[in-house]
Amino acid sequence: MERKYSIITGFMGKVQDRFIDYQPPRDIKDMIEMASRVKGCSGLEVVYPQNFTDPKEIKNILDAYGLGVSTVNLNVKGEEKWRYGSFSNPDPKIRREAVEALKRAMDHAAALDCSTVTTALLNDGVDYPFELNYLDAFQYTLEGIREAAEYRKDIKISLEYKQSEPRIHCLLNNAGKMAYLAQMTNQENVGVTLDFGHALQALEVPADSASFLGQTGKLFYVHINDNFRNWDWDMVPGTVNLWDYIEFALALKKVGYNGWITADVFPQRHDPIMIMEKTFEWMDYIFAIADKIDEDKLAQMQKELKTFEIMDYIRSLL
Repeated sequence: MERKYSIITGFMGKVQDRFIDYQPPRDIKDMIEMASRVKGCSGLEVVYPQNFTDPKEIKNILDAYGLGVSTVNLNVKGEEKWRYGSFSNPDPKIRREAVEALKRAMDHAAALDCSTVTTALLNDGVDYPFELNYLDAFQYTLEGIREAAEYRKDIKISLEYKQSEPRIHCLLNNAGKMAYLAQMTNQENVGVTLDFGHALQALEVPADSASFLGQTGKLFYVHINDNFRNWDWDMVPGTVNLWDYIEFALALKKVGYNGWITADVFPQRHDPIMIMEKTFEWMDYIFAIADKIDEDKLAQMQKELKTFEIMDYIRSLL
């Protein structure tokens, strides 16, 4: 399995939570330069429009550092106009802005020699009962994504799901629902971004989600991070859920995933370069363990329901 690691641009600049601002603000040139110093990094996930300038300028800087673009990340949650949703917003003008923004992001991706745009519709959802017409919201989203997908068949749209934040209940909140929406568009270039931490928060088994999405042909992109299943803490992968990560790595291998693997890790109290290097070090360690697994031996033990023999076998590989 080919592995290409990338970093989200925003994590190389100013990051913040509800209480504290971490790291100084940096422009896109400085973000790219920092990422170029991260051992193992091959590219960047460029956030649009927040971390975006002229695509030609960005391409020239990336080329100078020998970095690619894993995806253009369309942010439809960080501006005031998106507070009540983007693609599912009751206001048709806002929905139109969301569709046009996605089309522009697709054009920018093409200009950067990138084949994928990812977006997380996290303001699309509810905080209180009866707040949203769910039938309309799903239909609006379906129609908007379909229109954008038809606009450029050469660019993939990868939709990222999450259970909550900033909405208490996000409209697109699990792997199954997201895969269903992708299939309902009837567009081959619409798929799913699987964020390991979001799968944990949704109480999914990440290996199951990866297997399901891979089996349906809708696993387009992967974000890596870790948490305690109580919140999306964006920690270094494998530091909390090592067993799940080994199983996840094996699942990616079995479904033949060869796309980008992107660090979605929050470097609030640590040096960003060090945090990203640790992220890729841990992932290399995890994949190395998964590569040691004799899949035929494992499959036979699974058929024979030898649960603890399986655990002993995997433990012996660490």
